Amino acid sequence: MSKTVRRIRPYGSGDIPAVQSWLEEMAGKGLFFKESGMLFAKFEKGEPRKMRYRLDFCDVVACDIPDEKKELYEQCGWQVVGDYNSDLVVVCTDDPDAPEIYTDPELLVKPLKNIMYKYMACTLAFAVIFFIAFEHFGGTMLTFITARYTLAYYVFACLVLLLLAVEMLFNAVCCCRLVLMTKRLKKGKNIPTGERYGFRRAVGKVLIPLTVPVIIAWVVFMLSPADLIEDRHINDPSTLPFPTCEDFGWSYNSELMFAYESRDIFGSKSYTLGQHGDVFFRTDYYEGFSAIAKRASEERIEQLKIYDEQGYNSVMQGRAEAESQGYEVPEEIPTRIIYEYDIDGAHVFYLCSDHRIVGFHRQYIIVRYENKYIEVSCESTDMYLGNLIPQYIDLLKSAK
Repeated sequence: MSKTVRRIRPYGSGDIPAVQSWLEEMAGKGLFFKESGMLFAKFEKGEPRKMRYRLDFCDVVACDIPDEKKELYEQCGWQVVGDYNSDLVVVCTDDPDAPEIYTDPELLVKPLKNIMYKYMACTLAFAVIFFIAFEHFGGTMLTFITARYTLAYYVFACLVLLLLAVEMLFNAVCCCRLVLMTKRLKKGKNIPTGERYGFRRAVGKVLIPLTVPVIIAWVVFMLSPADLIEDRHINDPSTLPFPTCEDFGWSYNSELMFAYESRDIFGSKSYTLGQHGDVFFRTDYYEGFSAIAKRASEERIEQLKIYDEQGYNSVMQGRAEAESQGYEVPEEIPTRIIYEYDIDGAHVFYLCSDHRIVGFHRQYIIVRYENKYIEVSCESTDMYLGNLIPQYIDLLKSAK
């Protein structure tokens, strides 16, 4: 039977009081520290006994410390037993009266800062890859409730982002502990001993071994193409939950029609319909979350206002330049109709402009009611869509 066992390393190099307490507890169970790597610590089995463990710093790797320093430890009753993650020297004694190895606490400040900088670098690294993954996933908080990814991809992405955030927070907390410890040492106080850190140990046992797998998962996530829920094409427009060209008595070319339905994993649904014929007619419909409906409609309204303003100003500037150069311009001035109002709980926006071609109207209707909104756009020569607004309001109110 092997005389050595391995245990997950539950504490980082900067958590000196917790590491010392853990090693003393393990000795009380008959497991005596030998060495520690990035993930595991190795112990030698023996008879349980009470031991005192302390961590010291060394400027060389793998505990290859100068002989004079080893002799100094031994003269004080301490024995060098190994290194902790190549950052710290582990010494122990079974003599309860052996003097503490820290004679001047302030001498520990500089090496502690070196470890603190490592945690700061890890925190920054996890922050960077977290935001890279966040941008890859969508880049906004709305992505989490409007995602049209498959369930498996969505769960995997959320899990990767969650673990990255937790690892980032874990390293930040470790860094903060070191900041507080250095302040304590600067005041001449010793590193605390004899305290128990059960919760911190439980967290470390999970997060420290997860560091490498989380990074691997991030790489897999970044290299994996987004697995989107495919849109469902609709061949029969009469099945859509809003009026179509047929309902208004307008003819259209069925070969040029496109219609599809989209859903996300939370049940939100949207429809898009485009028909070409007597008019170019397009309808976009959304039903899901009120916040999404509100934001999407407001952003679209703002886009249309800016687009229309720029188009109108461009046309009027062109007319003015043509007149100044003696060219003949049409007498009829391009018109704009735009209004926005709230009525019976619904928000309504209407825009009609013909500044591209005089007499050729481009019209937009946007109506939002609770968790639904509809946008209708139409290009025609003589049809006024503003009269259809009450019908769209009733449509959204009656939708289940």
